[in-house]
Amino acid sequence: MALLSMRNRAQTGDQGGLTLVEILVALTILLITVVAFVPLFVYISEGSQANRARLTAQLLAASVIEEIRALPYDHIGTVGGNPDGAVEHETTVNIEGRDYTVRTDIWWVDDESDNDAGGNDTIPYDYKRVRVTVAAPGFFTGAVTITEDIRTLASLEGEEEAFPGGNILALAQRGWQTTPGGPVPVEGVKVELTAGPNAPQTMWTAEDGRALFAVLEEGIYTVAADAGDLGMMVRPDQVEQSAEVTNGVTNSVVFQVEFPCYLDIELVDESTGSPVNAGGTLILNTPFGDLHKTFTAGMGGALPPDFLGELWPVGEGYAGAYNLQVLAEGYVAFDLSEHREVWDGTFRAPGETKNLTIPLTPATAGVTVTAEGSGMPVNGASVEIYRHTYTYDAENGWTDTCAPLENGTAVTRTDGRASFVLPDNDPYAPPAEPRDGDRYTRYCVKVTADGYDSFGPAHDAFWVTGGRQMTGAGPVETYGVTLRPNFRSIRVRTEYPGGYPRNNVLILVEGPGGYSEQKSTGAQGVPGEALFENLGNHKYDVYRKSGENWVDHREVDVDRGEYFVLYTF
Repeated sequence: MALLSMRNRAQTGDQGGLTLVEILVALTILLITVVAFVPLFVYISEGSQANRARLTAQLLAASVIEEIRALPYDHIGTVGGNPDGAVEHETTVNIEGRDYTVRTDIWWVDDESDNDAGGNDTIPYDYKRVRVTVAAPGFFTGAVTITEDIRTLASLEGEEEAFPGGNILALAQRGWQTTPGGPVPVEGVKVELTAGPNAPQTMWTAEDGRALFAVLEEGIYTVAADAGDLGMMVRPDQVEQSAEVTNGVTNSVVFQVEFPCYLDIELVDESTGSPVNAGGTLILNTPFGDLHKTFTAGMGGALPPDFLGELWPVGEGYAGAYNLQVLAEGYVAFDLSEHREVWDGTFRAPGETKNLTIPLTPATAGVTVTAEGSGMPVNGASVEIYRHTYTYDAENGWTDTCAPLENGTAVTRTDGRASFVLPDNDPYAPPAEPRDGDRYTRYCVKVTADGYDSFGPAHDAFWVTGGRQMTGAGPVETYGVTLRPNFRSIRVRTEYPGGYPRNNVLILVEGPGGYSEQKSTGAQGVPGEALFENLGNHKYDVYRKSGENWVDHREVDVDRGEYFVLYTF
């Protein structure tokens, strides 16, 4: 047996070592072990980098604070800010290949301990507060990470000094409130003096929502706010406000800010449920004036959130409601006030995006009204549709009667159009060889509007067959009516780039014979608009006031009717 065992070993050879399978198994186990530790290595590396960046930021912020402490008191302020001084509001420092953003905010502080019995203080600029914030991008993600925030105070030695001039206190507060209590302050809102004797100046509100512009010369100032860096919006009618500065007085200006809401709208054909491939106008009636937005057929009925843009939240936390009108070519006008099942016009909370599906009823006929001379659409004209019936009598020939339709009255919209759903005229033309009792029908149009001569009734204006509006010239999208105006006027509208009306803008209109008249937009009851009436048949020059200057000259050649001038800025 021993000899046999030795012979077998000799024949098979020495098989010591690892097989290929065993090597692969070992490598797999090693790989799994290494991969399991990778997140730990990344975490340790990231933490190390973050600690190093934080230490660098601390040293950088401390050095800036020390530089400010070394400045004379009068120089402690930001360039173009209030207090004004030698310190840049924001700078970038590159250390070891990483950019550190250094932001310095300096505010006046009112020490309430020296207020009088009524809580007033003629010198609200008791001392200065300095805050240096350093931020740097994350090592791995690139996201901006706040790494350090250091604050200090600066005060004037000796008695506080009263300077000539007055003050403007800007207050930023949340606009949506559902719980009892006072207004919630908002930090970081950008506030600017854009016009006035000491403009421009820029500040950001502190933790208490306050920004004090102190020691200003007497005069009228324009104060503007912007909360975009916070992802918030300023209430549309408060974006710019006027403030008068008088010596020894502090006037307050309040800005409400909030996270905006949005509307995501889909327009669909009521009869087919398919998207509406038509152009038109959407009008959003807001508590601050009307927004007019034009959409095109190429948009396929999809009006995404950026179409209307930021909307102020109204609802439980802010009283009011929106109304929506859709004026699409070939469709009956949609008015949300008549379809509250689609949307009640309110939001549940700030920051909400509301998805709306709006069904539009296809129109079979339309009437568009314009003014003679200017060619401008006539809004608010009353359009009446009559059915004109022709009946044949062998003895008397054709006789006709005209009767108003039950749903044949509408008012033109801002585009001058009124839309209708009218039944087909069947038949719509007389037979070649009429007999007793033969009949056909067509539609008549009558239009009236304040300030214009009446039109019609125009017999045989059009007919409808197969759901298409027809005239003797063939199919038409709308039947055109021109009204002769019996007045002359210029309507001026000022609005923000987002479309919201802009009030308190002074408008100047000058014309022949020494005519010169100024009006403020919004003062006549229509937000953002000023109306100049009873004008002659002449050319007029239109301007808007910006600071101390008249700018944006427009020349308007008035013939008859109302002429429209739009300023967007």
